[in-house]
Amino acid sequence: MPLLFHLHKEDYELAAWKIDEEPSYFVSRLQLNDEEKLFLQNIKAQNKRLQWLASRHLIRVLLKTDLFIDSNYKQHGKPELLSHKKEISISHTDDVCAVIMSENKKVGVDIEPEYRDVSVIAHKYISEAEKQNRVFTNEQNLFIWCAKEALFKLYAKGEVSFQNDLFVLLPELKTEGTANAEIKKTDMNISLKINYQFLTEGYLICWCNT
Repeated sequence: MPLLFHLHKEDYELAAWKIDEEPSYFVSRLQLNDEEKLFLQNIKAQNKRLQWLASRHLIRVLLKTDLFIDSNYKQHGKPELLSHKKEISISHTDDVCAVIMSENKKVGVDIEPEYRDVSVIAHKYISEAEKQNRVFTNEQNLFIWCAKEALFKLYAKGEVSFQNDLFVLLPELKTEGTANAEIKKTDMNISLKINYQFLTEGYLICWCNT
């Protein structure tokens, strides 16, 4: 399927791909080394295998190359493009994946289906300072979760408390917009903007860059 979402800014490029294809579609368009082929064989779940393949294909689409892309992209940990000097972040859920990359900015992206109910775990990632005695709707809870996932991926060092280290000021949610956010870690104490968009296909995508 063509790109679900594509945004090209001065500091970064972002895209999302709706996964309608069979694994063979992506395999025929990728150049995988022996390590990657073995890694792919060891992914038992069909949907996880498709997500990994689609993400690799989307990276190739954004880089506009048919050449081999050396990457350490597995399923966990910070992905790196070893053959290209770019910062990158990847997200996938259900049948969609998203990739953001930049020449010189740290980046983070997360994409979530709007139907996902995160209300039952909201107390684990939303602080009392963020709630301000308000009762959030599931859409608001999902937005904060998605935004903090993007912040977490930008930080990319693990050991993060979503309640105590990541902060998002909930905006009046519209189809698209921005929100103020902070990362408060000893090695990264910054304020930044979360960009977001509710896609017509039923997904929420949040992204950020330094």
